[in-house]
Amino acid sequence: MRTLPFICLLSLLIACEQAPKDTTNSTKPSEVSETPKGGKKGKAPVLKIVQRTHAFSSNTQPDYFRLVLTGDSVTNGHVTFTITSADGKKLFEEKFAAAELEASMVYEMKTPTAPTRDRQAYILRRMDEFVQESDFVKPAIPASTPADTAFVSLATFQTIQANPSAIGFKYLLGKEDGRLLVYDPNQKKVVRYGSFGG
Repeated sequence: MRTLPFICLLSLLIACEQAPKDTTNSTKPSEVSETPKGGKKGKAPVLKIVQRTHAFSSNTQPDYFRLVLTGDSVTNGHVTFTITSADGKKLFEEKFAAAELEASMVYEMKTPTAPTRDRQAYILRRMDEFVQESDFVKPAIPASTPADTAFVSLATFQTIQANPSAIGFKYLLGKEDGRLLVYDPNQKKVVRYGSFGG
């Protein structure tokens, strides 16, 4: 008789031990399925968001500079870079592989290859440092700069150059692909007006 309660208790413990565990781990996005029930492909998980504000299209209200990293892993993810005005109008959008933020790591490496954790940390640091005060220039195009029509028309270049309050923004992709952006009030959007680096 005494063994019956013991067997029941033992059976209960074994049954509880084998119950499936439902856990969510946000630090391992690679375990998140991108194909929900029904077989339709869902959105890639968001791994990191960085947002800064800075005067850009307007000298009175700051714009929002935002980077969103999505994907199954930091090193294989994709970044969406947007600039949005204070009133919510999207002024600029660019999408690129997270590897574009990692490429300049070669200048800091002391060995031929880097561990994945170092690569991930570098990409995340680049995202954090993507929009800094030192990345903004005013005037966007100094009066002494010769006309460059590689990215904009001569008329656009001259209009921006004639505006001493125009603010430029510079950023780096890849190893040496420096890009210069400015808000063009005539087109009511952000345009690339130049480059720097290799």
